[in-house]
Amino acid sequence: MQLPLFITVNLINVFTLLMFLSRVKWPKVEILFGTATIILAIPAAIIGVLNLSGSSNFFLWFPAILYALWAMFALVVDYLLKIEFRNPAKPSILVPFLILFYFSISGMAAGFYRINLYLWLVSGATSLLNLYGAYYAGKHGKG
Repeated sequence: MQLPLFITVNLINVFTLLMFLSRVKWPKVEILFGTATIILAIPAAIIGVLNLSGSSNFFLWFPAILYALWAMFALVVDYLLKIEFRNPAKPSILVPFLILFYFSISGMAAGFYRINLYLWLVSGATSLLNLYGAYYAGKHGKG
């Protein structure tokens, strides 16, 4: 289940980058990219459970399950309850939100280090693009 995890984490990073860029450039489509990042929790959770049951490396199952937990949290806070916690910042929501998100995607990407250096480099590059998108949106007051 390494290739599906690789595809999933990189799609998450690309859609998150697009979500951040759209907050500044194309606000009407931000919801599409945000929703895509949440939907990608479904394959992440499935891959995480399959890798756990297959006694895979910790980084091939735990971060994927952690990402699914983040997505459930995001779904409730952002979409169902529509709580504004980014601006102004509400640390009681923002801190766990960011920790769950960034630990899960960085963990999924880090898991490829011992498996395949190329997959690790690609995942690292898309993770950096994701971080750049967050910086860009934050710089424009849309973080």
